Amino acid sequence: MPVNDKIIVRVDMKQKDTMILGGVTLSTALRYEVNYREKSPVVAVVVEGNRIVKSGDILLCHHNNFYPPSPFFLQDDLFAIPFNKTIFAVVDSEGKLKPICGNIICERMPVETLLPVAPEHRKTHINRAKVIDAGDLKYKPGQIIFHRPNAGYDIVYMWQNIETRVTKVAGDQVCAMIK
Repeated sequence: MPVNDKIIVRVDMKQKDTMILGGVTLSTALRYEVNYREKSPVVAVVVEGNRIVKSGDILLCHHNNFYPPSPFFLQDDLFAIPFNKTIFAVVDSEGKLKPICGNIICERMPVETLLPVAPEHRKTHINRAKVIDAGDLKYKPGQIIFHRPNAGYDIVYMWQNIETRVTKVAGDQVCAMIK
């Protein structure tokens, strides 16, 4: 039984980036762009949760919780991790991320240009994003938030062989919003 606001999760450290869920493979990116703004999330299964996450829920968590020698390691493939913003989201049955622990799932805002730019050369703002899902925070889908520069981290994952890229912003990094 977890104590001190922790939950117990199971992580296969040999395959921390992949999990098979009801015949569907969920995998996270193994290669990252040179902008270093992409997280290296770990797929974890809740063994003992709390009032928000239940046993069997699939989570995307920050890799530092599991990096050896992790202070949260219990035994075998079990970890007692803090229930905080290092837990990015719950993966629902359709492969969508539901943010928890004060995180917001967003999409990056492109920098507007006067001339057309090829997709591979388009730049995005380092301090703003459009909300997709704010969990239990006050922001609404479609709303533009301004955050600390470079506070947004991309999460890249595959669900049913479709790559999805979202940006995770910790709610405490938001500075302003457009109403």
